[in-house]
Amino acid sequence: MKLGEIAPKRCVNWPIRFILCVFKQPRFSGAALRKARILVPATALSLSLIQQSFGIIPPAQRAVIEQELTAPITLDLKNRQSISGHPVNVRKTELDLASAKGAGEIIFTFSHDQIETIKVPGESYKSLAIEWLEAGMDEEALDLMHLLFQQRRALLHILPPSESNFFVLYVELILDSDDPTRTLAVSARLRPQIVNPDAIEALDSAILESYQRLEFYEDALPMAKVAVAKKRPYGKSALGYYVLGCDHLRRAEYEAALDLALQPIVFASLIPTDKLAHCYALAVSAAYELREKAQAALLYAEMIERGFSWPENDSTLKPYLKIIKDHIADHEAD
Repeated sequence: MKLGEIAPKRCVNWPIRFILCVFKQPRFSGAALRKARILVPATALSLSLIQQSFGIIPPAQRAVIEQELTAPITLDLKNRQSISGHPVNVRKTELDLASAKGAGEIIFTFSHDQIETIKVPGESYKSLAIEWLEAGMDEEALDLMHLLFQQRRALLHILPPSESNFFVLYVELILDSDDPTRTLAVSARLRPQIVNPDAIEALDSAILESYQRLEFYEDALPMAKVAVAKKRPYGKSALGYYVLGCDHLRRAEYEAALDLALQPIVFASLIPTDKLAHCYALAVSAAYELREKAQAALLYAEMIERGFSWPENDSTLKPYLKIIKDHIADHEAD
């Protein structure tokens, strides 16, 4: 290959070699100077991130997925040229791309405004993840989305916003797997790129719920107030009412807690409302503290009749389950 030509695509299985030299790149101007450094190939970096995954996908299928996800990306440049390689350093305004060169690799540096599009391998696996979700294979979908996120996380701020929108599903799956700390970490990476209103709402809900589960109440409270101010009580989620109501309960502001808890309950429709069980538990607890024990017992009976379970993972509400059960048992004995 002549000096100045673009290194061709190459399979990721090259050996770990080093090169140390500097080439001028006549076909790429200034900021696209072709720089070669002592470097462990991007393959090693890619494989290390794959090893962090959950390991739910069957080994044979995983091997196929990993091979494709560790393949080179392709940059289509505004000067109508293309170059393939592995991103090894993605900064705010520049990207370093490692491209195969003989037994080693060479680093190309591009400013983001030189790049027209970025083609990332494995696009079809997004559809597969959705198919697995629809089939109820949540663990497999979570595992696959983890692989996709690790592959693309460094590029998200220069990829189209739709990429980050897609990973809102990943955030929700992480939260469902009861890992709120990781939910917050992934959300922080996605949030700057999200522009779709529905995606923003879903991501903010995941963040708010994570704060609540981790008992980061000072962080949760402002978000809960915003959520309640923006929503009607018969919306699809009662999360804000539950979080804000629990704050009132902890402050012994029982009337305010009961009022907030009852709004989603009174206006609940046939469409399932997320966190309605939590609002029932909150209403029972607040009513009991107000010495409205008959109302508390009635609300608890209605909660059970509707098939809701008490949210025992909430430390604010957990103690009240035994209290209301004991109260009901004592009155049944009478």
